[in-house]
This record gives sequence, structure tokens and C-alpha cells, in this order.
Amino acid sequence: MLIPSDCITLRSIKYNDTRAIVHCLSREAGRISLIVNDGNSPAARRRRALMLPGSSFSCVIDIRENRSLQSVRDIMPARIMMLENPMATSVVLFICDFLATILRDSQPDAVLFDFVDDAVSRITSSRRSIANAPLAFLFALQQFMGVAPDTASYRPGYCFDFSAGQFRSSPPLHSQWLDAERSAALFSLSRINFRNMHLFRMTRADRNAVLDLLIQYYSTHFGAIRNLQSLPVVRAVFD
Repeated sequence: MLIPSDCITLRSIKYNDTRAIVHCLSREAGRISLIVNDGNSPAARRRRALMLPGSSFSCVIDIRENRSLQSVRDIMPARIMMLENPMATSVVLFICDFLATILRDSQPDAVLFDFVDDAVSRITSSRRSIANAPLAFLFALQQFMGVAPDTASYRPGYCFDFSAGQFRSSPPLHSQWLDAERSAALFSLSRINFRNMHLFRMTRADRNAVLDLLIQYYSTHFGAIRNLQSLPVVRAVFD
């Protein structure tokens, strides 16, 4: 079945001398893996730029139910990731790495696609500090993944229950919860977004601590999130 689609590259892997596997978020097909020609022809070299995480392109996908890798044709670039800004590049790499890890099904979700596309555009074009962009992205993504915490349940002194996604007056019986101090900090940060993220002042240590908590929260709901190759870079790049 031929499906015209818009795609965002999440991760690419060299398959052999002439082809690569490109893991994408597709507007029309959800998370999908494409086999793309990657030789030395001029057309192949142009396509190679689209394999950078965060790049976007339009194409026609030939979807076959009995294949794990789908073929693709008529590739046209929409946004090619530029590498001049190492900070923006590191954030986009983290976002794509995280999505490639957490998105395991192939259900199409145009709203999620538009959110991710807009996030990458905002990060790469921002003239303000993007140090908090990984946090803003992970907080916003909760809504699209169906795990947004119930912030209306917060009261001073309450603890946050990771499993239930809500604040409680007393700790749950399991170990996945935050004490009152860290719960208050998490509640305060839940207001962060791409428009106001530059207003939140944090040290690198504080930022990394919140990043760890958010990854722990996602791991509670989607299984352990390990081996994010971009994580050490995004931890170190911002002061």
C-alpha cells in the first residue's frame, strides 16, 4: 500500500554499503522503519542529510504488513538539521533518541507529529536560552503519551506517586514516589513550556536532577529507559 507521508528522522543505522535503516516518526504511519538507499550517487548524498535526527522530509512509503522495514520513494526534504549550533543539536538528538526509545507501536498520531515537528523548529530557531528545552519537551510530551500527572491533586506537603501519576497526602506502599520537597519542585516545574523555559533559573546539577526524575517517571509507565546515547551529552553541554 502506497502512503504519501511526512516524516521526522529519529535515528539512522548503516545497513550495508548502499543502504541505511532510518527510524522515523511519520504523520500517516506512526513510528516506522524505512530502508533508504545510501550509496555514493549525488541523490544518495543529498538523502544522507535527511538521516540526521530532527530532519524532516516528505515521501511515499510502500507499506507491506509482512515487512519490518518498509521501502520508500519520492523523498523530498522539508527541514534538514544544521550542525552549526552544538547546543540545539544536542537537545534535538536527545529528543529524537528519547522518542526512538519510547515509541514502540506504529499507530499514526498527527497531533504528536505536529508537536514534535514544532518542538524541533522552536529549539533550532530560538534566540533565547534552550538549556531547559529537554525538560520542557518531556513535560509537554506527557500529555501526548497519556501520562500527564494530575496536578490538581497537589497540596503543600503532599508526595508524588509515580505509578498513579498524582499527589498524595501519604506515601504509597511501593517505592516509586517523591518526598514533599521534591514533589513541590516537580509541581512548580510542571508549568514550564517552550515559551517560558528561559525564565526558569537552574544550575546544571538541578536540571540534571529533574531530568533524572522525568526519565524515572516515564520508565515507570513505559518500562525501563536505558542506553540513551545522547543523555551524557545533554547533561554536560549546559551550565
